[in-house]
Amino acid sequence: MTKKKESSSKQTQKKSLSESLLPVKLLLKSNIFWWILFFVCTFCVSYFLKDSFIKTSQDYFSLKKIEFDGNEQVPEVLLLKASKLHYKDSVLSANISDVKDRLEKISWIKSVAVQRKLPGKISIRIAERTPIAIFQSQHKLHLVDGDGVVLDNDGIGSFNNLPIIAGEGAEKEVFNFLQSIDKFPKIRKQLVFAVRVGKRRWNIRINRGIIVKLPDRGLIQALGILDEISDSNGFFYDDIASLDLRIPDRVIISKKEKTEGEKAQ
Repeated sequence: MTKKKESSSKQTQKKSLSESLLPVKLLLKSNIFWWILFFVCTFCVSYFLKDSFIKTSQDYFSLKKIEFDGNEQVPEVLLLKASKLHYKDSVLSANISDVKDRLEKISWIKSVAVQRKLPGKISIRIAERTPIAIFQSQHKLHLVDGDGVVLDNDGIGSFNNLPIIAGEGAEKEVFNFLQSIDKFPKIRKQLVFAVRVGKRRWNIRINRGIIVKLPDRGLIQALGILDEISDSNGFFYDDIASLDLRIPDRVIISKKEKTEGEKAQ
């Protein structure tokens, strides 16, 4: 009798244990359980490895090389300072548009193309401005380009063979003026100095110190007349002080005043 009771008790316990484990068995058979387990494991692994991954990523995409091309007048040290790029910063975080805008604020630079080259390089292509004249203003000499931009510089350097211009607004009009002059190579060769007068016309000084007063209209026609009456070295007569071409189809010649010695002769 006692053995039967013990056997019955054991069966009851097994049945109770089986019923209590039923939800676990069902859960193990469910796909949801395995998905939960997968995400938990993934989270744990990523948590412990994240610092190592971030460091590796930062090293891989750190800025190791900044390449400048096309600059002749602007030194790389100035370009690097103006760009505000720093080695070991992330290439991915560099704002390409801001770098371009900052560099184009330098007067010598006309345009900039910035390119990110992964994993760790930024390439910067520079297009510099080309001086076409020396602008005299407030007793100082500055280089000026075809767009009328006055270039920051310490003196005129190797550009001392360029024509000198002066006068209010001269830097804005010099490109068109020199284009007209270039149609007459003989005059262009003789040109030494040009002054913008009243924001509307030019006076030029050519070889032998002769001043030529040009009109505000009909500039090409006036230069044509000047080209006809000059020789390859200037003019036939050394005693000419100025030529006034402001009146169409007319040349007014002013001669130099004679010295006391010349008068005595």
